Amino acid sequence: MIKFGIRQSFENIEQIEERFSNLPVPIELALPYHWNIYEPVRMHLMEIAEKIKGFHAEILSIHAVQAPITNDEFRIWGKEIADFAKILGAKIITVHPNNTNKNQGNQEKALKNMVYFKRAYQGEVVFCIETFTGNRRIFDPDEIVESGLSMTLDVAHIYDNEKIWHLLKTAKENIKHVHLSAKRDGQHHLPVDDFCKDVVDHLVESKWDGSVVLEYLPEFHSRMIPDLRLLEQRYK
Repeated sequence: MIKFGIRQSFENIEQIEERFSNLPVPIELALPYHWNIYEPVRMHLMEIAEKIKGFHAEILSIHAVQAPITNDEFRIWGKEIADFAKILGAKIITVHPNNTNKNQGNQEKALKNMVYFKRAYQGEVVFCIETFTGNRRIFDPDEIVESGLSMTLDVAHIYDNEKIWHLLKTAKENIKHVHLSAKRDGQHHLPVDDFCKDVVDHLVESKWDGSVVLEYLPEFHSRMIPDLRLLEQRYK
């Protein structure tokens, strides 16, 4: 069964009540995106989790800070975020395939880290690598699949729709989570279009079990909940 939600982020502790106290829909909780903004809230993660839990918000997933998954530090901050997710009842954690020198050594380090977390949490939480294209990403979408890793399929980050269809048809077991938005004329994270709806149609028809989160640019945030309600009605 598919659960639908929207992305909701924050940049500092003072925004927690405003952003999370009156949410009428499930959410992906996006931690501060850049490390220099994330670090001041990092030591307060447990406090933040308890506060959000008190608001009875339904948390589908966590969107992690943008930081390398290719070094030992990932095991430290990744564990902090995994424990944060567990408190909130979120199973999925999306991480980014950092830009780096794509060599076998770096890929092996990232893979060992992902295996480490898989063994440590035994399915309680699942780290999913978000799909990005680009030659310097430590894993491109095909490499995520070839390495047997879990994937957050971001429909707007892959400009070749045929590639998206290929992943949907051949990598269903790897796809645990979907970021849904449209792309056009060099922009991405636009409100859902017909292609996005076709993607969800396929997921429903194939009996895929996971969560689909709308992720829009800030100027379209007012459309997320209405669009979510339309999707919910479409697939009742």
